[in-house]
Amino acid sequence: MKKILLSSLVAVSLLSTGLFAKEYTLDKAHTDVGFKIKHLQISNVKGNFKDYSAVIDFDPKSAEFKKLEATIKVESVNTENQTRDNHLKQDDFFKAKKYPDMTFVMKKYKKINNEKGKMTGILTIAGVSKEVVLDTEIGGVAKGKDGKEKVGFSLNGKIKRSDFKFASGTSTITLGDDINLSIEVEANEK
Repeated sequence: MKKILLSSLVAVSLLSTGLFAKEYTLDKAHTDVGFKIKHLQISNVKGNFKDYSAVIDFDPKSAEFKKLEATIKVESVNTENQTRDNHLKQDDFFKAKKYPDMTFVMKKYKKINNEKGKMTGILTIAGVSKEVVLDTEIGGVAKGKDGKEKVGFSLNGKIKRSDFKFASGTSTITLGDDINLSIEVEANEK
């Protein structure tokens, strides 16, 4: 009898952990997918992507992510310099014709407190996939005019372009190896 009761409690506990999770869609007017990299070891070049989508499953009660999968269209890269943007799409960088999408798939989320956590996932750039860890900061949850919830959060991290064989023919003197990711998200409850 104790085994049946214990099994029932475990099952209820497992089911209830996802009970309050909700799916959200990106509010692109309040979202930015940005990056920064050193140029000539003296300055930073910043850029972002204009075309992206994501599936977000977030539990506002526990302040935890249950799922985050994102797709970024490489053709939408924007560094405020069209010549550079065109070059970034070529085979020595993003290989945009062969690999039109970058993807991120969350594998786990470790909550530190109600505002901060670590999101681990698989990032794929130009056909190379690597595990990355992103610092997560939850800005909060608010009700929109339609009564549905909105969630705001930031994802920040650093990757090495050499890990992704990205621009492997370019020296680290010309272009730094570290790429800083800075993503600001506002998402609406479905």
